[in-house]
Amino acid sequence: MPYIFKQHIVTSVLGIGLLAAALTACTSHKPEESGEEQGWVLTDSLLHSLRIDTATAHPIESEVSLTGKIAPNEDEVARIFPMVSGVVTNMKAQSGDLVTAGQTLAVLHSAEMAGYTADETVNKNALATAKRNLDVAESFYKSGLSSQKELEEARAAYATAEAQLNRSSTVLSINGGGNAKSDYLVKSPITGFVIARSGAEHMQWRPDNTEPIFVIANLHTVWAMINVYESDIANVREGDNVAITTLSYPDKIFNGKVQKVYNVLDPDNKVMKARVSIDNPDYLLKPEMFVSVKAQRHASTEGVSIPSRGIIFDNDKQYVLVLTHGEPKVAVREITVGRTVEDRAYVTSGLKEGDEIVASRQVFIYESLKK
Repeated sequence: MPYIFKQHIVTSVLGIGLLAAALTACTSHKPEESGEEQGWVLTDSLLHSLRIDTATAHPIESEVSLTGKIAPNEDEVARIFPMVSGVVTNMKAQSGDLVTAGQTLAVLHSAEMAGYTADETVNKNALATAKRNLDVAESFYKSGLSSQKELEEARAAYATAEAQLNRSSTVLSINGGGNAKSDYLVKSPITGFVIARSGAEHMQWRPDNTEPIFVIANLHTVWAMINVYESDIANVREGDNVAITTLSYPDKIFNGKVQKVYNVLDPDNKVMKARVSIDNPDYLLKPEMFVSVKAQRHASTEGVSIPSRGIIFDNDKQYVLVLTHGEPKVAVREITVGRTVEDRAYVTSGLKEGDEIVASRQVFIYESLKK
């Protein structure tokens, strides 16, 4: 049954001191003597000033409190390694910078790049020579001064020279050739933030470095990596709704769903990881930020629930004021709450679906009825 929440709110305000006078007992005997629930008649003015909630059938939810931290979306991360060795001559990007795709991050002075540039220059000259030879061969052939074979050889030589130039130009382009003959340009393949950088100007970089020289992350979406302890593993499933808060924005809730559960335990801290993908258009969430997580899961069964604001606590017991119609009156009824999830209490005994309870000023009415 879908969740139905009924409220009747009347804004008239009555003095607290008039509550007792507005209640008149409808019976003088005690409830334990008759086995019936004792009720007190409400005046119309008092009834109309009260907020009334209705007990409804609601899918039973479980809630687990967890912790975690923000991490980049690994599908939007680029780790950049140098293609050639060289010395850094200009470090253009700093950690935390927002860079665009194709932007130069650093410049290296590289002997390998000098070799690639020289190859391209040699092949350009070879192509120019082959083109002149081809033009001469075509002219001689038209004049009858050379054979068809000589013309075909000139054409083949030109095609070979053209292919060699294309190869050397492609190699130079792949390796990030710059304007200077020996420059290697490190460029960002994606738009994002520089979340890590190694090295500095005048430092030697090599292609076999184990650490990337830059790590770029697009933070429009981020991951919340949640720590699930062994005692909570049974309560976390893919598809569960989660509400995430941070120390930086305590009043803001980031909602999401458990996207993936990693079904292995970390050998060091004995936790299982779960992943939540969160939209982050304003870049409020940042990598390594600590988060608090409340994971919620709907059960396949329903239970009677009420907003927890209507519950009265007295002597380690829980009560509600149940409203009956006809001759409007309220009765004090003890209830048992199985669990509370956010602002809803799931009642295991004392209420049934459709019961109406007083949800405003109930404590004052309860105290007046006790006198």
